[in-house]
Amino acid sequence: MHMWRFVFIGLLSSVLTGASPLTSQTPVSNFRLPTFNQEGHRSMLIQGASAVVNSSQIELTELNLTLFAGDPKDTIETIILSPQAVAELDNERIHGAQTVRVIRDDLEITGVQWSYDHRAKKVSIATKARIVFHAPLPDILK
Repeated sequence: MHMWRFVFIGLLSSVLTGASPLTSQTPVSNFRLPTFNQEGHRSMLIQGASAVVNSSQIELTELNLTLFAGDPKDTIETIILSPQAVAELDNERIHGAQTVRVIRDDLEITGVQWSYDHRAKKVSIATKARIVFHAPLPDILK
């Protein structure tokens, strides 16, 4: 069973203990879904202002995806922000058709039509990609 699925099932069971059942059309406000590595350290935190949850995907507004190094210090490696996104639980992908902002210590990337593959640790941006480096790039034009 994938780590996302395990955490998601735990989240659903905690939500379902409320008075009304959760359906695919029921939005969840201030959505948070943390994931952890084998050692129990955070690997990812998916947050959204609201989310529509079903068994195979989560539709999010105001996505704030925080990717951690998976160490005991909870070191943040990357933050991904987008106004709308869909998290596909089965294949551990998150994607969106709108804008995205990828923030790291060494660079910042913006663009449109994007996807993040958690297994490959890869962000893809289809259009209007812009990269700003925050680190020196010696001899880049040689």
